[in-house]
Amino acid sequence: MSPIITGLLLAVGLSIFVMTMAGRIGVLLAMKPENRLDNLPQRAAALLRFGLGQQRMVDREEFTPGSMHVLIFAAFMVLALRTVMMFVMGFSDTALAVLTDLTDPFWAGKEGLLNAYRVYLLAKDVVAVGALLGCAYFVYARAVVKPDRMSPSWEAYLILGFISGLMITEFLFGGSHMVPREQTMPLATSNFVWWEPATGAVGMAMRPLGWTVAHVLGVAGFWIHLSIILAFLNFLPVGKHFHVITGLPNVFFLRLGQGQRNTQSAKLPTPNLEKEEFGTATLKDLTWKQGLDLYSCTECGRCQTHCPTYITGKPLTHKGVNQDLKHWAWEHEMWIEEGRGPSGTTEPLPEIIGSALKAETVWACTSCGWCETACPVFIENVPRLIDMRRYQVQVKAEFPQEIQRVFEGIERQGNPWGLGQDKRDEWAEDLALPTWGDGGTYEYLFFVGCAGSYDDKQKKVSRALVKIMREAGVSFATLSKQEMCNGDTARRLGNEYLYQTMAKTNVESWNAMGVKAVITQCPHCFNTIKNEYPEFGGEYRVINHTQLINELLKEKRIKLSAVMSTKLTYHDPCYLGRHNGVYDAPREVLKAIPGLEVVEMQRSQREGFCCGAGGGRMWMEEHIGTRINHNRLNEAALTLKHAEDPSTPYPDATDKKKPGLVGEYKEKGGTGVVAVACPFCATMLKDAVNDTGREENIKVKDITELVADALEVKKGTGTVAPSVAVSAKPE
Repeated sequence: MSPIITGLLLAVGLSIFVMTMAGRIGVLLAMKPENRLDNLPQRAAALLRFGLGQQRMVDREEFTPGSMHVLIFAAFMVLALRTVMMFVMGFSDTALAVLTDLTDPFWAGKEGLLNAYRVYLLAKDVVAVGALLGCAYFVYARAVVKPDRMSPSWEAYLILGFISGLMITEFLFGGSHMVPREQTMPLATSNFVWWEPATGAVGMAMRPLGWTVAHVLGVAGFWIHLSIILAFLNFLPVGKHFHVITGLPNVFFLRLGQGQRNTQSAKLPTPNLEKEEFGTATLKDLTWKQGLDLYSCTECGRCQTHCPTYITGKPLTHKGVNQDLKHWAWEHEMWIEEGRGPSGTTEPLPEIIGSALKAETVWACTSCGWCETACPVFIENVPRLIDMRRYQVQVKAEFPQEIQRVFEGIERQGNPWGLGQDKRDEWAEDLALPTWGDGGTYEYLFFVGCAGSYDDKQKKVSRALVKIMREAGVSFATLSKQEMCNGDTARRLGNEYLYQTMAKTNVESWNAMGVKAVITQCPHCFNTIKNEYPEFGGEYRVINHTQLINELLKEKRIKLSAVMSTKLTYHDPCYLGRHNGVYDAPREVLKAIPGLEVVEMQRSQREGFCCGAGGGRMWMEEHIGTRINHNRLNEAALTLKHAEDPSTPYPDATDKKKPGLVGEYKEKGGTGVVAVACPFCATMLKDAVNDTGREENIKVKDITELVADALEVKKGTGTVAPSVAVSAKPE
């Protein structure tokens, strides 16, 4: 061992690392502040569960690659201590003797410490073998399987080589110390010990070479090992494996509420408009946490496996956005930190759109949330894109032309269609519905929503829900003509000022009326009122209509008797399922309908595929790639066809090489019902039915309509029954 060589390696390696990291950290410090130190116990629990526990790595779709990654991660964690030991050995022959020879006098009388060290050595050997297995798997996956989500990368092979090299040199170094200096025993005799099984096996294999050769190999392994560690360390901040450094901190600083089944991932941060927080224009307008997100992207591609924009050929992958922003930041660190541009003079930073990203990339997102659900290090992609939209709308007034009328409709008439406010309650003219504030006392405010009030197809759903609630004796009232849009569409399209105006107006009005509980039939209304209105003092118990109906069925307040002999598949709305964790209630309701045969699409529940309407895309034209709603309807048709005839070939919607394969399905086979629980989904899927000529084969129905058709009516629908408390239990 040589203290001089060890010292030089450390001095050079750490100096380069510190200089690189200074630039990376400087960029974060130049970004906007953000408080991510609240609720430390919850953050620590998330770090244990998702960071150290790697829970998101082993989801059902990615179990094998996730498990292989866990093996490599475990090796990094366990061998961190071994790395420190080896550098200490490089400085001290005494340490070398103590740590490699367990018969050294140092261990005399320290049986407890010795046994603990033996257990560590056993763990070290086990995880090192696991890491080699993981590296072999990923080399095979990249070279042979080539899954779509993995981009070709020489860097990946280099890193796998580094990791494998660390494990192999560790075994060579340890094994060399198990070869006796003098060959006094037969070669078949072993110095194999239980606490280093792999290292012992390598030592046995080296014995025929003799002590001199084994010693040379061991010394070479030692110095190569230290060199790889320092090379690896310096490569991390310049490549995609920066997440080895930033991943765990990024998990610790996650948005609280992520990771649970009720993720609330669609709750957007609320900017202070009085302080002129009008969105993200340049890299410096990102918060330091958003910058850390960029550093932490592993380029694993999980974000694109069910991403509707990627699968249908839109110019957006969240992996790509992360890389574009990260590399732009790295290439212009001095510009971000000190304001000095490429010419060396003080220059304003260019806007993100136009320098690092294209406008169509920012406007393509449906905010379905898959990217954030799949990301193992909890990168928050959607809020960052919405913030860029906010700047485009509120400062530059540059946005897709078709959404101008949406903003005007909400501003003037309280709905995105721009239809008259005086027509808001025409859907219920013959129902004699009570109005909140008419002198009565009601348990629930039925927030009908814009679609439920104005869209002809959704009006039927509103009426069906009234029928069900009256039959069950639910005490409710509407706001009639006084109801206004909750503002979700405006917010997702970047018009934060308009959203906050609507939200504050609604909350002030509802609080004055004494509203405590709200029933919605639209997941977008549900999410906004439940998760975002509390920012403005709107603390309500919010119940989605599928949760309500499910509770009424369980409590036997309603009974379904009409038999429906048909096949049905259910489409999960993103804002009900993925964003708020409501998966079971709709399915339990459907299973309660007599005769109905429910078959699941492959992309369902957590992996459900977007209809294409979220993030304000409901109101924008789709010019690039294939239509998202067509892709989803094709899968529904394939599912129904396969249910009719299991021998029918069924292209895998989750195929790792061709994730958009269902988009190629053009046949009209497949007969049955596609059930929905969202007016946006209903519109998109019905349009897809019409576009593809499947009107005679496939019907799109809201769950409420199906329940109303199957309902056994006993009480009539003329009056409102006494109050019945119905709770929205988390699933």
